[in-house]
Amino acid sequence: MYINPKNDPKTWEKYFKDILRKHYGPANIRDIPDSYGGDFGIECHSFTGHVFQCYLPEQSSDKEKLTKSQKNKIRNDINKLTVKNKDQFNVLFKDMQISRWVLATSEYLDSEMALYCSAKSSKVRRMGLTYIANDFQIIIQTESDYRTEVKALQSEVYQLSLDFNSVNADQASDWIVQNLSFLEKMDLKLPKVNPGKVAEAKSFLVQKYLEYQNLLDYLNAEWPEIHSNLNGLISNRRGYLESRFLTDSSKQPEEVITVELEKLKSDIVEQIPTIKKTDLELIIWGVIADWLIRCPLDF
Repeated sequence: MYINPKNDPKTWEKYFKDILRKHYGPANIRDIPDSYGGDFGIECHSFTGHVFQCYLPEQSSDKEKLTKSQKNKIRNDINKLTVKNKDQFNVLFKDMQISRWVLATSEYLDSEMALYCSAKSSKVRRMGLTYIANDFQIIIQTESDYRTEVKALQSEVYQLSLDFNSVNADQASDWIVQNLSFLEKMDLKLPKVNPGKVAEAKSFLVQKYLEYQNLLDYLNAEWPEIHSNLNGLISNRRGYLESRFLTDSSKQPEEVITVELEKLKSDIVEQIPTIKKTDLELIIWGVIADWLIRCPLDF
């Protein structure tokens, strides 16, 4: 089952630590569990002197409230870093210095936060702590600062598990009988795309078309933003497909369709990496069927 990284603070913490392990490498990150001295004020640190505190705000739509909560979080945890847990940090960072303290949060809306972090950083540097580097800075980061790592995680770990109804061959056959007029355009194109196996191709494509519609319905209900993004990519690629049939008569239909669908697959992998490979394959077949059914062009 897909886990939304922004469901709760602990999930967000785990997710951002996964990002950091991708970025620095597992051997270059030290985890600081809650059991280590209680609320220690940092979640983990790299051996290059970067420490991270994860923070998922209760709400992020109100800029003023978000900024206030982030300032409070920085103020409280920097106090733990420099005052409350000073003795523990002297031991933990005995042979290295902290150059960056990072608030790893989900949203960052107010440029005022940059001024606040700069002033707070200067104050910490003036405290003369042995484990604080001369170039110490407090900064705010979101997952957008780690696009490569996020994309890798979305395609490997944080993938959508789409719970939509499958369609068997008998159901597809029944649907064909009930929708003969709807399939007229497909009947005209199939002999040119797949001559010799028209009936088998039609049954297969209708089955995939119906499952594809179920998948879209599920996405629309549960993940409307992803549904909208996917529809945009499909619509864009469909436009290219139709224009190629209008302007380039030298290519065989199956060749044109194959090229454009490979481009569509690449677009989806690039922009929606949370979609699993098996669902992506269904989407591609569904798009083929949908285009054969609906496109008015006769090639």
